[in-house]
Amino acid sequence: MSAPGHVLAALAWPLAGVQAALMFVDEGAFHRVRRLGEWESWGHVADSALFAAALAPAALLAPNLGASVVYAVLAVVSAVMVTKDEWIHTRECEAAENWVHALLFALHPCVLISIGALWARGEGVLLRRWLPAVVAAYSFYQWLYWIGARRFRRATGPLVDNEFYDELGALWHDGDAHAIALLRAETPTRLAYVRAALVREGVLRGARILDVGCGGGLLANPLAAEGYRVKGIDRSAPSLEAARMRIPQGAEATYAVGDALALAEPPEAYDAVLMMDLLEHLEEPSRALSEASRALKPGGILVFHTFNRTPEAWLLAVKGIGFVTREGPSNVHSLSMFIKPAELMEAGQRCGLKARDLTGIRPVLNGAFLSSLLHRRVHPNFAFTLTRSTRVGYVGCFAKPH
Repeated sequence: MSAPGHVLAALAWPLAGVQAALMFVDEGAFHRVRRLGEWESWGHVADSALFAAALAPAALLAPNLGASVVYAVLAVVSAVMVTKDEWIHTRECEAAENWVHALLFALHPCVLISIGALWARGEGVLLRRWLPAVVAAYSFYQWLYWIGARRFRRATGPLVDNEFYDELGALWHDGDAHAIALLRAETPTRLAYVRAALVREGVLRGARILDVGCGGGLLANPLAAEGYRVKGIDRSAPSLEAARMRIPQGAEATYAVGDALALAEPPEAYDAVLMMDLLEHLEEPSRALSEASRALKPGGILVFHTFNRTPEAWLLAVKGIGFVTREGPSNVHSLSMFIKPAELMEAGQRCGLKARDLTGIRPVLNGAFLSSLLHRRVHPNFAFTLTRSTRVGYVGCFAKPH
């Protein structure tokens, strides 16, 4: 074998090791944060299976002309196929993940060429025989985690507990040890954002507002007290009763049991729709957006609040709830149901809505925050603030064109 062939053969082990390390980072960090769709899930299973198939001739056959042609063809197909998801990566991936993908795309043919060089020399039997088996096992893991587990979750129930709201009662408005106290602490900042959006978009007092997923009326009642005509709907009848008990005197607020995925409201009936802390609790958030768009008058606005699918959001909005409070379910939120801003913008556009604003929201990291962590009770001064970063949560506004 020529000198270049010797060099390529010698590089087989280190190249395969670097590729494995980068795949571990891509799969173990980026994919789990980003949450793969059906296309990517199946595509990654197919990529790994095809990679194993391309490596198989070097593991099972002697390096003759026919086997070498089969190896070369499968290697080329595999190297090309792994790049097929770039149109998705361009839209959904952050710079760090795209950089890892670029390295993997470059390494993929290099590993295949170096394994082929080992094969031609009759060397590297251990690597040539075990690598296809390891890659095939990895393909099975991908199927099990991204496709099989998803089907299992769908069959066995929701990822988040949407039933605990029925048991809250007075905790909607009082108490500091339950997870709902964090939502109450966030309410002043969310309410201020809603008020500003209504004024900015010309939705004046007397306008009709639909608060979808209104819970205990934390937003609906203050808005009704300011002169808006508010209807709150929620799946939780006990939560609605807690809201009714707090309707301010003289305020026009009504409450009814309803489903965000199938609104029983006439078309173009409302000047504004609120979906605050709701979308991340739904299996089909885009369907809820479509229903809200239908209920909006032309020129009306949809104001929303939800969480980004990032490590920071997982730490603060999934795990952090249990760090700060003693009571409440462990699955108030699930990272896999969080929504990246780009995904929400695209879903809104498909519903005929136009993005008007997007602003981050996060806890204020001050003494009250630290005290809450220490005592596992929400401090009276625990607060949230708007921020340019949408890495944790974000509020925003869509408008329905005339």
